[in-house]
Amino acid sequence: MPATASPTPASRPPELPLAGIRVIDATANIAGPFGGSVLADLGADVCKVEPPGGDSARRMAPVEADRDTSAYFHVVNRNKRGITLDLRSPAGQQQLGALLDDADVFLTNLLPRQIRDLHLTADQLRAQRPRLIVGHLSAYGSRGAEQDRPGFDAVLQARTGIAAVTGQSDGPPVRAGISVLDVGSGMWLALGVIAALYRRERTGVGGLVETSLLETGATWVGYHLSAHQATGAASGRHGSGHPAFSPYGIFPTADGEVCIGVGNDALFERLCTAIGRPELVGDARFTTNTDRVAHDRALRRELESAFAEASAAHWAARLATAGVPADRVNAPEDLLTDPQVAAMAILESYPDEHSPRQLAALPLTFDGHRPPIRLPAPNPTHRT
Repeated sequence: MPATASPTPASRPPELPLAGIRVIDATANIAGPFGGSVLADLGADVCKVEPPGGDSARRMAPVEADRDTSAYFHVVNRNKRGITLDLRSPAGQQQLGALLDDADVFLTNLLPRQIRDLHLTADQLRAQRPRLIVGHLSAYGSRGAEQDRPGFDAVLQARTGIAAVTGQSDGPPVRAGISVLDVGSGMWLALGVIAALYRRERTGVGGLVETSLLETGATWVGYHLSAHQATGAASGRHGSGHPAFSPYGIFPTADGEVCIGVGNDALFERLCTAIGRPELVGDARFTTNTDRVAHDRALRRELESAFAEASAAHWAARLATAGVPADRVNAPEDLLTDPQVAAMAILESYPDEHSPRQLAALPLTFDGHRPPIRLPAPNPTHRT
């Protein structure tokens, strides 16, 4: 018999990886719900549990008129169903128990003492449900003297040193412009749950997966920790630059800014040739990356003079042609009309007639197909 041709990506979307997995998501705000949304995007049936007053993320600005739903809420709760339960009441606890009896995963980001007070510890939940996977996300972790201390993304950016190494060298510490600890911790939570599901396939038993903003922050500043132990030098702020590479970062041009990344000597030579400054390659101050880091300010002045002669679009195109990592500095909303973003189809129409918009879908594809945004975030007046 003749061989059957394999289906093309456009002809047969693969089954989503977590199809058939049931998740009860009792998290609130950003980090925990983002982890739940990753599982939902991957095909899990995720039921979001909200208290009678609703998830406080519904009221994070900007809020849609007459809907009690924020822009943020849509991003971290798409592809989920919803239900309202008062977990402090016996009836709410009973309803949650019934949901968990048929679930594979339970997510929460309550403080450890709140989990104990509500009798929702992993040991208590799994006593009658040994296959259940409990995913818990917190601010400071589940052990130690500060385990019950509340915290948000910016607060833990301060605690873990992210703020201290963000901003200009002569300016104050700055919070990163996105919620790096919320999103990062939510990703770790989802990754841990997926790993636990894989382990359950082999062992037949569930388990407890834990992560925190504190642990994520410590991971994100790993380079700075290592560098300090190697040299004894204090960490500092480098603006858009980098303490390990030069030239690196954002430079003004005739009409905007361009960002370049030069991580080795060959790239530096290409850069100098492309901007018409080949003599910089032979300058003793700039011979090696270590030399360039030591004389970063002097090199920056030389490059700023060259970049001022043309537009950001000109330099981005010229440097890309020369094989130098470089691009214009754009606003997030510029992605809505970016042709490469369109080619990658990362933005999808949001399936909510009351909120026509595009959202960034999951940044993964499987056999050429991206998991779709199938459901809008639960409407407070239409939870199931």
